[in-house]
Amino acid sequence: MRSDTPGATVVTSGTGHSRVIVQHDPDGTIRLDQHGKDHAAMAVQSGSGGSLAISQSGSSAEASVTQDGACNATQLTQSGAGNRATVTQNGGGNRVVIRQGPAQNTSGRDN
Repeated sequence: MRSDTPGATVVTSGTGHSRVIVQHDPDGTIRLDQHGKDHAAMAVQSGSGGSLAISQSGSSAEASVTQDGACNATQLTQSGAGNRATVTQNGGGNRVVIRQGPAQNTSGRDN
């Protein structure tokens, strides 16, 4: 199935993560999932109408986002001990939602 919306999706599980994503397409989408250990992410998006979603869970999450243009949206979710986020948006009508919290224990045991 072909999508007419330009974009990138990156899913990473495991240890020493680090990602840099740069997108210059208007109406582009970026989705980045990092699960596991030493997260870090930097996303730069230019153009209007872009969408960015970053999800980091596990250990040392850190995200830096820059969006230039109008009507861009960022959704950033971090769960773990090292949550840090920086979001810079230049232009009008931009939106950002940041959710940060402790690591989720899904095993039913204390870690």
